[in-house]
Amino acid sequence: MAILTAGVTGIDFDDLIVSDLLLGDVTVATATRFTLQDGAWQDDFTGQFTYANDAITGGTLTSWKQSLSGQMVFDVTGFSLPVTQFVTWATTNNNEAAKSAILAGADAITGSAAADRMRGYAGNDTIEGGGGLDYLRGDDGDDSMSGGAEFDDLHGNIGNDTVAGGLGSDWVVGGKDNDLLLGDDGDDIVYGNLGADTGSGGAGNDIVRGGQDNDSLSGGAGADWISGDRGADTLSGGAGADLFNVFGDAGADRVLDFSRAEGDRVKVEPGSTYTTAQVGADVVVSLSGGAQMTLVGVQLTSLTGDWIFTG
Repeated sequence: MAILTAGVTGIDFDDLIVSDLLLGDVTVATATRFTLQDGAWQDDFTGQFTYANDAITGGTLTSWKQSLSGQMVFDVTGFSLPVTQFVTWATTNNNEAAKSAILAGADAITGSAAADRMRGYAGNDTIEGGGGLDYLRGDDGDDSMSGGAEFDDLHGNIGNDTVAGGLGSDWVVGGKDNDLLLGDDGDDIVYGNLGADTGSGGAGNDIVRGGQDNDSLSGGAGADWISGDRGADTLSGGAGADLFNVFGDAGADRVLDFSRAEGDRVKVEPGSTYTTAQVGADVVVSLSGGAQMTLVGVQLTSLTGDWIFTG
């Protein structure tokens, strides 16, 4: 398990280029520490090292700290890599292999108050963006991600992920498998994509979409736009005037808290005709493409005005 912490100015994983280390001069070379200096850039490695003819020849890396003008850019500890393999990646400019090996386990990755661009690679990672406009990707594994303050772009990718936008108007995407997605504060876009996802917009005027499979979606407080998309989805708008979207082959969705008094409406996407009927205690909207939307516990006679429309 690696622990990576970004410096105060933020980090962009795309800028971690191991081949740049070849430009540095060796300033420290001991059995446990190896330091390279390239102008204002300094890279400090710790571990166990061996040397021959003034060159490092073997050993194991266990930490890497990079600084610029004396200020930390990032510090990563808790990994173990053969020195020879790391040198090979540097000389062949294989940056992704080096980063994915360092972060191959269940890692803890923490951003800064500035804008960060980070990813977890393999393993069940915990990624926290902190303040700033962050771009976070979980990649493989069951990851836990939090954007923090301001606008963040978060994507769990593969695995059963927990993704929370935090403060700000965020993009929160699950990716593959069964994810828990939380928009939190702000006007968020929450999208489950593949898998049986649970998504909530939280506070704010959110867009919440399920994607594939059978999802459970909630708008939370605010005027939300909610679409189960395909699959048999369970929807709730929460407080506020919410819009429940349905299309021809969307599947069979159930809306648990449709309230005309709060201003809730049903939007049918163009290309489908629809009928409405009272079925027991519920109102059922049936589309020509086979989809149905059931408004649980609602009487058709109570639905007045433009509660349903095509657009």
